[in-house]
This record gives sequence, structure tokens and C-alpha cells, in this order.
Amino acid sequence: MSLPTRKQVLGAGLALVIAPPIAILVKGAVYPGWMLLIIFFSGIPLLLGYALQIVIASNGMLRERGVFNTAAGSRRGVAAAWLTSAGVLLAAFFLVDGGDDGTYGSAFTMLLGNSSTPAGEQLSGAFLLLAALLWLGGWLWLVVEWVVLLVRARRAAGR
Repeated sequence: MSLPTRKQVLGAGLALVIAPPIAILVKGAVYPGWMLLIIFFSGIPLLLGYALQIVIASNGMLRERGVFNTAAGSRRGVAAAWLTSAGVLLAAFFLVDGGDDGTYGSAFTMLLGNSSTPAGEQLSGAFLLLAALLWLGGWLWLVVEWVVLLVRARRAAGR
């Protein structure tokens, strides 16, 4: 099995680091409200997950000798990194918020022109569920792939 190119791994590692802050910026720029506040209050688990992402990216992808650059089977981990990065961005895009002043919506409903409507909220919510599953599923897959690659690398090194 061939290894991903250095550019592919580097791109996935950078996406892991910058996608969550971009997602927060997207969410904060369009209909900031209670959901954004809830995100900050539930920040400890999100920050722990993000910290692990940074560790995986910095040690496994951004370093030239990281396991995603050197170990066979690392393409799956690179795919998982892209999946979780895309998932967090899509979740921010579809997350409906606002409502205090009677207007609410998401970046998605804003683009469609159906903000502050039940139909827009329901459609955006359905897509949000799929995006959240991609985000969390991709993150879990990434962590599993990273651990598997670390174990293989340690066994190959004879440790």
C-alpha cells in the first residue's frame, strides 16, 4: 500500500488545526446567539478533543517523520482528518442560532433566503445532524487510526 504524499498529509494536518477556529468564526459571524454561548460553556470537552487533534496533527502529520508520513496504511487516517475537518465546518454552516430578536437561522438558511422560517430551520437541522455525525465519526476514526499507526511504528522499531 502506498503512502500519501507529503503535501496530502501536511494539508490534512493543517486542516485539523485551522478548521475548528474557522468554524467558530463562521458560526459567530452569522446569527450569533444562545448556541454559541452553549458551545463556550461546553468548551472543556470540545477543547480536549481539539487539543488531541492538535497533538495528532503536530506529531503525526506536520512532522516529516510523523506516523502519517511514514507508516503503511496512513491514507485512512488522512481521509479521517479531512472528514472531521469538513464535518466541523459543515456543522458550523448548518447550526441554527439566534432568536432573541425574532430572527434566527444558519449560514445555510441565510444563503437560501429562508432564515427565520420553520422549514429553513428543519432543513438546516437535518443537515446539521449529518454534519455532526461526519465530524464526530471522523474524529473517532482519526484517533483510532493514529493509535494503530503509533502501535505499528513502535512494534517496527522494536520497543
